[in-house]
Amino acid sequence: MLVPKAIVSYSKAYTPQRYHQHFVLNFLQNDHLRLRTALVRTRHRKDGSSYDFVTKKDLKAKGGAAFDKDFLASFTKAHPQVFSAFKQARNGGGQSIPIEDFDGIDVAVISEYLENRLKATPYGRDTATDYHRTAVGILDFLFYPELINPLVEREIHEGRKRIDITFDNAATQGFFLRLSEIAKITCPFIVCECKNYSRDLANPELDQIAGRFGPNRGQFGLVVCRNIDDHEQFLARCRDTFTDARGLILPLTDSDLIEGLRKRAAGEPSPFDSRLSDLYRAVALA
Repeated sequence: MLVPKAIVSYSKAYTPQRYHQHFVLNFLQNDHLRLRTALVRTRHRKDGSSYDFVTKKDLKAKGGAAFDKDFLASFTKAHPQVFSAFKQARNGGGQSIPIEDFDGIDVAVISEYLENRLKATPYGRDTATDYHRTAVGILDFLFYPELINPLVEREIHEGRKRIDITFDNAATQGFFLRLSEIAKITCPFIVCECKNYSRDLANPELDQIAGRFGPNRGQFGLVVCRNIDDHEQFLARCRDTFTDARGLILPLTDSDLIEGLRKRAAGEPSPFDSRLSDLYRAVALA
């Protein structure tokens, strides 16, 4: 119980349960989305856009994909490339155990609890600590195992400054790996600042987080806040910081966190990947 979950790896590389949960069901989710089957659900965002998804729970209950060795055998025969990907991933070495594989962990229950706690936290200075702690829990829950080892209020510059949250970047796929390997933005650590304001953030807040960057800490950070009324104006400020080579800063609001929690409850393992990619494009390509 005292061992950090990020350093726990599989003692047995090949198990049918992991093959079923993380490869077979992932393949079937994409296949049902491609075919637009009856298992596809649609969720609408506040901005009027929407996205489709298929839950692994529905695949097991209604899609005939419950864990069964005969089913796995017939699936593998029909889709040998999925099993090849499973073997290749296992040969790549140990990896952190997904949250779902820990006994007693119910992702949907945790997601609902964190969403309710976030909604119940008032804006303002008096509840800044509560908001900060809730944000740490949500980010750790949603970003694991790409980001690990959250450290709260880390001191830098001999204690003259503090970073609200830092994560170690342990990504082997997804946005944070692309950020480092393709975009060439240094990010061994991910810096996060939390603002429990009732107003939009402005240049001083961006300058604050940009001041946390450095050659060893990296050049990427997240600012987590309650709401942004003028989203385009805030992204323009992020664009100015990026264009001036002072680092890349992307915002996550309450609505982003809640959407991420609901996606995670629906079985999506990396619920922020597309959102962060969209924000990065909005900053870097404009």
